[in-house]
Amino acid sequence: MTLGVGFAIAQRLLTLEITLTICLACRNVSKAEKAKSQLTADHPEASIDILQLDTSSISSVSEAAKELQQSVYLFDAISTGEGLLQMVDSETKDGLKLIFATNLFGHFLLIRKLEDFLISSGGCHIIWTSSSNARRKHFDMDDFQHLCRNQGYSSSKFGINLISNAIDQKLRDHCVYSHVTCPGFSITGMTSPMLQTGLWTLLYPFFVLLRLIAPIMCITPWNSAEAPVWLFHSDPKDVSPALLHTSHISILGNGYVNSKKIDFSSNEPELLYEHLSALQAELEGQ
Repeated sequence: MTLGVGFAIAQRLLTLEITLTICLACRNVSKAEKAKSQLTADHPEASIDILQLDTSSISSVSEAAKELQQSVYLFDAISTGEGLLQMVDSETKDGLKLIFATNLFGHFLLIRKLEDFLISSGGCHIIWTSSSNARRKHFDMDDFQHLCRNQGYSSSKFGINLISNAIDQKLRDHCVYSHVTCPGFSITGMTSPMLQTGLWTLLYPFFVLLRLIAPIMCITPWNSAEAPVWLFHSDPKDVSPALLHTSHISILGNGYVNSKKIDFSSNEPELLYEHLSALQAELEGQ
């Protein structure tokens, strides 16, 4: 989480609650230091820590989980990142598909390793980042790593919708809640390579007009942070885990959250949870 939606979430939370302690969990420590510098410049009294975390690496996730459990944090919320968006998939050193590991399995593994800690600490609100591109038609329970197809990003994001629901079902009675957000569309380090910088500038007025029919055109990470920030300030026990909460913005620039039921059958979340747990056991048993 550096200069995209995750950074905007941190900015907005600190604007509302300066007493928060924020931990930036990032793959690239130098980028994390830059993000921290920008946040502390705007909020000099903020408490901001950095944790190195590469969700595509099992060893990195394990080390990060150990460090968090040894810390003094009491977690109010954990927000997962936007993930990896690329057309060509590859393989991690652990033998997993890179997009699957980065976007879904690494986050699942981190939550699993923190589960007892979160329960004993009094609970937590887990806020996942899904996508408007999460498509059920691209997800196959028999190929949840997406080994045989070319829509790994969409598949991994739909998997997030399922696994969040499963975790909420399992841990809700222990005051650990799990919900899914969608940031809508914004220009970040993940999307900006799609077009040249000048084209983004030229298209900006068109994107604003599109909000009349497509209010997910948030454009800026600040606007895309609307849904996770709203969830952070909501009472999680009153929010349905079966809904996807999407950041929307009106043509006048007013942000709001649109909540819509996620399309899945009742057994799918539990089934994916079992598959990922079995994969975890297999990899950690090697």
